[in-house]
Amino acid sequence: MHRILLGALQKTGRVIFEYLRRVLDRGFGPELNPMNHLGALTIYFFWIVTVSGIWLFLFFKTSVSGAYQSVEYLTHQQWYLGGVMRSLHRYASDGAIITLALHMIREFSFDRYRGNRWFSWITGIPLLWMVIPLGITGYWLVWDQLGWYVALTSAELLDWLPIFSDSMARNFLSADVLSNRFFTLMAFVHLIGLPLFLVFGIWLHVLRINGPRINPPRALMAGSLAAMTLLSFVYPALSQGEVDMTQVPQSLGLDWYYLLVYPLVKAWSPAWVWGLLFGVSLWLFMAPWLPPQRSKSAAMVDLDNCNGCARCSDDCPFGAITMMERSDGLAYEKEAVVDPSLCLSCGLCVGSCPTATPFRRHTALLPGIDMPDLSAAALRETILKVSQGLSGNHRILVFGCEGQKQTAKLKSRLNDKATATVDIICVAQLPPAFLDFILNRDLADGVVLAGCGGGECLYRFGELWTSLRVERQRDPRLRKRVDTQKIALTWQDPWSGLSDVSSVVAALRKSLPETPAAGHVTDENISLPPVRGTSWKLPLTLTAYALFVIFVGWFSVWPRHQLLKQNQAMVSLSFSHAGHRVGDCRKLSQEELNKLPPNMRKIDDCPRERLPVRIIFRLNGKILYEVSRPPTGLWSDGESNIYQRMVIPAGKQKLFIGMIDSNREQGFDYSFEQELDFLPGQHIVVEFNNTLQSFVLIGGSS
Repeated sequence: MHRILLGALQKTGRVIFEYLRRVLDRGFGPELNPMNHLGALTIYFFWIVTVSGIWLFLFFKTSVSGAYQSVEYLTHQQWYLGGVMRSLHRYASDGAIITLALHMIREFSFDRYRGNRWFSWITGIPLLWMVIPLGITGYWLVWDQLGWYVALTSAELLDWLPIFSDSMARNFLSADVLSNRFFTLMAFVHLIGLPLFLVFGIWLHVLRINGPRINPPRALMAGSLAAMTLLSFVYPALSQGEVDMTQVPQSLGLDWYYLLVYPLVKAWSPAWVWGLLFGVSLWLFMAPWLPPQRSKSAAMVDLDNCNGCARCSDDCPFGAITMMERSDGLAYEKEAVVDPSLCLSCGLCVGSCPTATPFRRHTALLPGIDMPDLSAAALRETILKVSQGLSGNHRILVFGCEGQKQTAKLKSRLNDKATATVDIICVAQLPPAFLDFILNRDLADGVVLAGCGGGECLYRFGELWTSLRVERQRDPRLRKRVDTQKIALTWQDPWSGLSDVSSVVAALRKSLPETPAAGHVTDENISLPPVRGTSWKLPLTLTAYALFVIFVGWFSVWPRHQLLKQNQAMVSLSFSHAGHRVGDCRKLSQEELNKLPPNMRKIDDCPRERLPVRIIFRLNGKILYEVSRPPTGLWSDGESNIYQRMVIPAGKQKLFIGMIDSNREQGFDYSFEQELDFLPGQHIVVEFNNTLQSFVLIGGSS
């Protein structure tokens, strides 16, 4: 059942991403298609965030009174630079979340997260736990009404965790409690602490990838920056009013990219929100093994044929091959060593090995590195066997990689003897010498290499390495005696099933001469599908950028989150109070005191443990809140923390608060009862003054 659901989710994701890739290909082209650079774009957006953040920090004042005013100065007085930088900071942060989410979903949809790829997937999950708090702390620093809401709700979430003995949320209920040190701490966390961990996390994320693409193409960087800058001028990021803790805003424009779960804290509870976050994180951590990917045999090195040329190490996409000092005494400096835990069994190393030549007939075909599941010798025998069944003047041999679905369809419907197919792991597994062997020995009149296109190669570099080898730009190069007019390279969509390799076969067959000219050599090869018209390229590119920035700007403030209805107010119950001890104190006798060390001689012997504190809150005689809070501390000897925010109707309301800190069964040890006239949006904080031994109100009443 799990496999069926997993397959359905992945297939749906592949169809969506393939559609997006095809549309964007028409505007950007394969090289600049944003779908092929999602991870690199995420890193690039963080660079924009870093540079703009440095500028903002130069003018930021880390104080309660100065934070909001300094941001407002940048936004309005210095709008031409500071305001643009603030907007770029906001929108690049949101853009990074979009590309990061798309990157993760895309890797999941194309099944590039299981097997030996688990490391990159697992190390990417903590990046989410760093990126989201990084954005959240940025809203704290603005210290507008949204910043107050974010700080208060974040504190409520943290209070649920058994970390702090006192309530953090209490610090954000009254301006008298909040200190300047809070902004100094937040500035350090936001500007230094989390970014350092983020840089380390990105390095760890790409550690096992050979030649990771951490920078998108320059044209894509320039276009993204220009689009973000234009959005910053047209729709600048603005604050949402200075903080007034005696008033609760009716609604706020939330940045849904970072604050998606915040409305759930009130609708559900902090416990349920943490359950959701930890549940999703646990599922993401377990995903590579639900179910585990079928393992394949790793590449194996034959030292008798390895000359230490390092081509396999250079071409391995996943850093699974390391060149080490020679261990067999042969006259070579290095030897290739394969790490099975990193090898994805793609065969690209075989395609790069100069000793993987099928012309070896008098000695066994044992390359310096080979794939046990599909060796070079077995591949040669398959080619010889399949080619024997070909007949006609235009015999075509098609090589299809395991990610290329169209070759399987072609094989199932072949009804002529002029075309045959051979399955290989990756198109780059086929060394150029095999193409020479096929055409030189007249095993076929033409060869089609069908691989995964659109940047969707399962092994990252299969398309690129194959093209460069055939074009004689990368070792091992195709020999000049090979007529490249007889070779067609086609990069078809591996998942969509929309393209057909048979059209490439037909085009190659049509291009072949009736009688090939002996010794004819050309550097041009057939590459289908043909280039489309470019008349719509610029409009499509501009439309894509426009839709992206509209999406970024729209969900950065909309839809608005309603905190209170029009005729509602809020009461916050917040204080700490120690209950009575569980038993009475008794006086120690002189004999008992003499037995104790001098520093521990106390006349009264009192139990450490305290009773829980019970609270009841009534509005017009109706109970809105009732709780019994246990004492804090390892020995249950600390104060009990009371914290609760309650929405009440505006107008005249009769409040009653009762507290029991003893073991009495009836009545209250302390109580407060008063009729108050609440204004719409008014916020009143109820505390217990331990000095006065009574409840007090903060925020005033009418």
